[in-house]
Amino acid sequence: MMRKQLVVLALDGVPFSLLNELVGHRVMPHFAELLTSASFKTIHSVHPPISSVAWASFLTGEKPAVHGITGFLERDPATWEWYVPNASHLKKATLFEELSAAGYRVFSMNVPVTFPPPKINGVVISGFLNSDLAKATYPPAIGMFLKARGYRIDADVELGKRDLAKFYTQLLEIMQKRFEMLSYFYEKEDWHFFMGHIMETDRLHHFFWKYFKNKTEPMASQFVDFYRQLDEQLGQFIKSLKEQSAVVLLSDHGFTELKYEVNLNRWLMEQGYLFFKEAPPKNLQDLHEFTTAYSLYPGRIYINLKEREKSGKVNPGVEYENLCNQLREKLLQLKDPEGQSVIADVVRGYQVYGLPTGIDNALFVDMTKVENVPDLLAIPNGGYDLKGVLWANSVFNQTEFNGTHTFDDAFLLLKNVGTSYKVSDIRQVYQLIKSYFDNS
Repeated sequence: MMRKQLVVLALDGVPFSLLNELVGHRVMPHFAELLTSASFKTIHSVHPPISSVAWASFLTGEKPAVHGITGFLERDPATWEWYVPNASHLKKATLFEELSAAGYRVFSMNVPVTFPPPKINGVVISGFLNSDLAKATYPPAIGMFLKARGYRIDADVELGKRDLAKFYTQLLEIMQKRFEMLSYFYEKEDWHFFMGHIMETDRLHHFFWKYFKNKTEPMASQFVDFYRQLDEQLGQFIKSLKEQSAVVLLSDHGFTELKYEVNLNRWLMEQGYLFFKEAPPKNLQDLHEFTTAYSLYPGRIYINLKEREKSGKVNPGVEYENLCNQLREKLLQLKDPEGQSVIADVVRGYQVYGLPTGIDNALFVDMTKVENVPDLLAIPNGGYDLKGVLWANSVFNQTEFNGTHTFDDAFLLLKNVGTSYKVSDIRQVYQLIKSYFDNS
């Protein structure tokens, strides 16, 4: 008798609404066929809806303050040194590690926040933000095998800024190789849990979304052709699965057309909250002691709080609360060059991030004891990307990117999962999978 098996395929940044649209236009016949025997719904991402935070929430079932990944870039408030968080910064065991410890054979390819790869009962091939394939696999020898087969962890985003045609070709090549290696490893063993992650969809959307939505040729046709090829690869892989296998397809966030990149640190400078020792600054070490607030991507605002920050200026208590309220009021009034409102809401960071284990979520939260949860999180209206660059020439900017993430419109597809556990956001998919194995 075949062992119980669950297969997860993650399509990064693919909206529920987009799949419905493409199925309706008969672009994705294999996906349409899958829908006839599966449930298909929209789910939410997490705040902020970026891949590292969302997939860490999927891997742990926890809010960011508990699992420890709060953005692509993090800072140590005591030193103002910054770093790129990875799997070593996770504060909770992942789904892969928990299934492995329970005796299940586990496979993971290209899932974000899996570098450095954990030593599990199975195989891990790390995803971005790592680029060194030689160090990205467990067991280590698999890295050399993948390199010899032409496998790549991620596309060259800088190439997309220089040559969109070559970038598009590269995306197709990487995706094809990703599915080729997924099929290779799937057929090698009768896995309990098998997961692959496709990053190329997210990359396509950042550079091609506007062209697709505005029907700008030839890029609009290329966008559709990409999904035709994705559908073909996906269809072949799904057909190769064992008949009784449970199948989960999902994305981590939605997508929409990017109107403007919004440089919050520039805005903080112009409003008199942010000062630097030199211009342009190299890093957070160049923050001047007069600074009362600074920002990290996306939309995270940290108060230069005494007893927490390296050169704290703002007193805890009334001064801190007044500053938070003042920033919220001003940000809600921020308009783009066309007069459109940029910010949907500004909330206290712990309201969406949660609080680290051991800190009470009381009516009053002493933020001097909370290091990596932002004091404020600015939540943008659709179409605005709240950047965290320290130095920019203007608040509003338009670049080669023309698509950006959304909190809503992610998707979840379930086939043969057989659990009654209800899911409304990506964090809850963790418990859905745990429930599947707990009931086996």
